[in-house]
Order: sequence, then structure tokens, then C-alpha cells
Amino acid sequence: MSRIDENIHRILKDHGLTEYEIKTYLKLVFDGPATPFEISESVQIPYARVYGTLEGLEKRRWIRARPGRPVVYEANPPRSVAELELEQKQSEMVAFTNLMKQDLQAIYERREVVKNISLWVIHGGDKIADKIGEIVSTAKTRAYLQFAILIPKDVEDLRAPLKAARERGVSVKILSFVNPRFVDQKSLSLLSDEAEVGVIQEPNEESPKPYNVCAVDGRDTVLTYLWNLETPNDPGSRIAFRLSDEEFAGVMDRYFEYYWLKARRI
Repeated sequence: MSRIDENIHRILKDHGLTEYEIKTYLKLVFDGPATPFEISESVQIPYARVYGTLEGLEKRRWIRARPGRPVVYEANPPRSVAELELEQKQSEMVAFTNLMKQDLQAIYERREVVKNISLWVIHGGDKIADKIGEIVSTAKTRAYLQFAILIPKDVEDLRAPLKAARERGVSVKILSFVNPRFVDQKSLSLLSDEAEVGVIQEPNEESPKPYNVCAVDGRDTVLTYLWNLETPNDPGSRIAFRLSDEEFAGVMDRYFEYYWLKARRI
């Protein structure tokens, strides 16, 4: 068999034809119409198997029978076979896509998922700062920090790990919801030396988002909550949760990127 014949044979086999179907169809394409006996003799298919092979190809509309005695089979034009197969595959893909996107996706979204997530609870400003610095130090590609609460002590703790991350080539971005009661403007300006900083001005003092987010590489997240809104400058008024879950971190990344596009750079 020539190189081009070998290539044809491989493609037809990958398309789902059996060995006997390939030999039969190629025989009819290369040599023209033939009887079952001639096909059996020419391509060495057992005579007991040739009728099943012809029936399979005829059902797929690759060949057709000429009425008569004996019956003669001929190949349908390869171009029309290709168009027929393409139409069939497209119909199958439409049915498959509808099944996946509509039926199964609806079931997927309604299901109750139980996941084992690594979660740590962190109390105290210093321990929270250490933990954020720790995960920033592991960043390989990106570190996103979203502040709604920022005091001078935060900047002292963050500048070194942020600078080191930036020097490693990590994309470091800081987004702040500026509220005069909860965000120290001078501290925010100092952080612009270590990272890209964007700000969104809060409409009024009564609209704080009393939590910070640190997300690294779409895998690790630290959420810091201000549980006592009356004392935002007190490090003891905070509690943090560290989660190692890619799905949750991905959601945090998308929220960050959404607000980042709306933020004003400083």
C-alpha cells in the first residue's frame, strides 16, 4: 500500500470504519462497481462477512446497490459522503452542546456540593498581617489586595513582602474603597511605591465594606473582617479567614478585576 493509501486508511479508521468496510469502500472507489463475490475475492474478505460489511456501508450511505442479478455495489461520490458525514457530525455536536449547556448544566448548578476546604481562622492584627505576608511571599504570578480598611500599621507590615513579590516579577495590584473613616490616605499613597494602586471613592461614610481581601495566584485567599466598626484602627477588632480553594479564589479574582476596571489609578 502506498503512503497516500496508508494515510487514507488511517483517516477512515479514525472515522469509525471497520477494517472490512475500509477495504470494501476503497475497492469500489479505486476499481468501480463490483459484486459481493468480486469484492470478497479482491480484498480478501470472507464471503460470509461481505454482506454484513456491504449492509453497514449502505446504511451509512457510503455505497449503493444496483438492482439486478447478481446485485452490483458502487461507491457514492467521496465528496457527497464527506458532506453527509459533516452534516451528521454537526447535528451530533448541536445535540451534544444542548445536552451539556442546558440539561446537564442545569442539574450541575442545582446540585449540592460538599467540598473539603482548608480553612484557618486567624485572630489579632499582627497574626493576620503575618499570614498575609506569608501567602504574598509564595505568589508566583499575581497578588491582588482589596482594602476597605487600611491603617498605618498595615502599611508597615505589607511593604516588605509586596516589594519582594514585585521584584520576583509578580503582578501586585491594590484596590481600595476610599472611605475617610476606614482608609488612611497617606498609608495608601505609600503603598503605591510597591504596587499598582487603584481607588474607588465611597459615596459616603455610611457605606463601608468592612472587609479586606488578599488573593494569590487563584489558589489562596485571606478575608479580613472588621467585626467592630466603632474602632477600625484597633488591630484587635479584626478576624481573618484563610481559605485554600481554587474555585473561591477564582471568584475573588473576578470581583477584583471587575472593580479594578472601574478604579482610578494613583
